[in-house]
Amino acid sequence: MRRLSTWMCLLGLCCANVFAAQVIVNASVESIDITPKDLKLIFAMQKLYWPDGQKIQVFILPSDSPIHQEFCYQQLELMPYVLRHRWDRLVFSGVGERPITLDSEVEMRERVANTPGAIGYVSGGGEVAVEIGVERQGGQDEVEH
Repeated sequence: MRRLSTWMCLLGLCCANVFAAQVIVNASVESIDITPKDLKLIFAMQKLYWPDGQKIQVFILPSDSPIHQEFCYQQLELMPYVLRHRWDRLVFSGVGERPITLDSEVEMRERVANTPGAIGYVSGGGEVAVEIGVERQGGQDEVEH
C-alpha cells in the first residue's frame, strides 16, 4: 500500500506539468509584465484595457476542460465555479460580459493570434505554432514563437 501511494504521488507530480497552463497574448500587445493580480483582474473581466489603451479580449476554454481548471487553480488561485459566478454577476447586473469560450487549444491559438489585444491560455507542454506573444509570469519578458 505504501509503495502504491508513493507511485501515485510520483505520477501526480509528473502529470502536473501536462496540464500546466501558459498565458498567451496577441503580438499587438506591447511587451508588459502581467502580475498575478493583473491576471486575476483580466480573467475576472474587471480590467478591460491594456496599459497602452487597447481593449483586452479574453478567451477561455470550456469550464470542464482540465487546462481551464488547472489555469484557474494555479494561475488565478480561484476555483472555476467562483470565476463563473463573477462573470454571471457582471452579466446579470448589466455592467459586463463573459469571456469568449473556445472549443480547443488550436482554436485558442488561432483566435489569440488574430485578435488584437487578445489574451488566453494553452497547456504549457505543447509548442505554440502560430505567431503570438507568450507572456511569462514573474517579470520575464514576452517571447515570440
